[in-house]
Amino acid sequence: MSETTESKPGISDAEWCVMHEIWQSEPITSGEITARLSETTHWSPGTIKTLLHRLVQKGVLDFQRKGNRYLYRSNLTEFECIDNASDQLLHTVFKGRPVPMLAYLVKSSRLSGREVETLRKMLDEIRQDLPPVVPRRDAA
Repeated sequence: MSETTESKPGISDAEWCVMHEIWQSEPITSGEITARLSETTHWSPGTIKTLLHRLVQKGVLDFQRKGNRYLYRSNLTEFECIDNASDQLLHTVFKGRPVPMLAYLVKSSRLSGREVETLRKMLDEIRQDLPPVVPRRDAA
C-alpha cells in the first residue's frame, strides 16, 4: 500500500450509504439521516448511530451538538473519499496496474453507447497529450 492510502481511512459499504446521505444535505442531523436511511435500508436507529460513530472515529465526519440533536458534517469531500477508495482498489487488488483495473471495470459494467463514446473521447484526449509512439527497432 502507498503511504497516502495507509494514512486515509477506509469506508465500509454501509458507511458509504451514510456518507452519501450526508454529502447530499450537510449539515444534517442524526434524525434526518436515520429517517432517510430507514426508507432504503432495514437498519435500526442504533445501527445508524454506530455507523455515524465509526465515521467520526475515522475522522471522516465531525459533529456538533445542538441541544439534544447532533449535527453532522463531512471532513472529506465525496471526491476525496472516491479518490482514496479508487487508489486503494488500484494498489491492493490490481497491484498498481491501471489497465487491468480499467479493463475489468469497463467489461463488467453494462455501458450504454453514449458511455462508450464518452470513454472513447476521453481516451482520444489523453492520447493527444502524449508524445507520439515511436516503433521499437528491436521488434522484428
